Amino acid sequence: MSDLIRSLRLFVRLNEEGSFSALGRRQNLSHTTIARAIRDIEQHFDVRLFQRTTRSQALTADGERLLEHAVAILDQVGMAEADLAGTVAARGLVRVGVTTALGLHYAGRLSAMAEHHPELMVEWLVADWRDAADHGGLDLWLWVGSRENGNDADGQASSLLGELPRILVAAPDYLDRHGMPRSVDDLTRHQCLTYGYAARPAPWPIDGRKLEVSGFLRANSSEAVLRATRGGLGIGLLPRIQVEEDLARGQVVPVLPDADIPSIPVMLANGFRGMRMPMRARVVLEFLESEFPA
Repeated sequence: MSDLIRSLRLFVRLNEEGSFSALGRRQNLSHTTIARAIRDIEQHFDVRLFQRTTRSQALTADGERLLEHAVAILDQVGMAEADLAGTVAARGLVRVGVTTALGLHYAGRLSAMAEHHPELMVEWLVADWRDAADHGGLDLWLWVGSRENGNDADGQASSLLGELPRILVAAPDYLDRHGMPRSVDDLTRHQCLTYGYAARPAPWPIDGRKLEVSGFLRANSSEAVLRATRGGLGIGLLPRIQVEEDLARGQVVPVLPDADIPSIPVMLANGFRGMRMPMRARVVLEFLESEFPA
């Protein structure tokens, strides 16, 4: 049985890596060793796992069915190992959809998880808004939502992960040229840099009002807006965690710091509705919860 488990692990990894050569480089294994493991599985189950050509390989229908079983089996083995060893084990690929600000925040904190789970691999899909990316194929994803709505755009169950405070900022150079706004109404006379995906930019919610603003730049990336703001193009409304380093360096300064600006609710959803969440995804989910900015 132990040989079969090792072979199944190689089978799952081979599907993730996409080729014998890629898996061989990552695992420091010969093509012959990998091929023997796949052949042993095919003989054990009397199926063909891959349809191969000189340029590509793809799972057969039997291979896809066995892959689901293999992932479940390896998860159960991992749980048993964790239970008996008193530690948490996780293996395999976890695909996560993250917003730009949080994606950068979390990326700087992945080393501890990588150290504790060396057989885990995390793939980030970075997008600012829930409508920016199809979450098909993702294990976990974050999206901008509300506490009252427990579903994402496609009706998937989700929960509140946390809230991100926002802040108005501008570069000192811009303010030297255009002056510091003294009231919310002053913003309508400034270059206000916005981001989003809708046909029209969303109004800025400030002091209980929905302020219609405009400016030279509208982007689908908060990072692009931050860089333009830092470069002196205008005023940006951004998650505070995204501008903290710039504030500390004096590259941007707060604008209307006493203004009442609602925080951004960030929701967390997963692709395992009605199924047991595998250990690899649970470990990453716990990381997202524990490392959410305080």
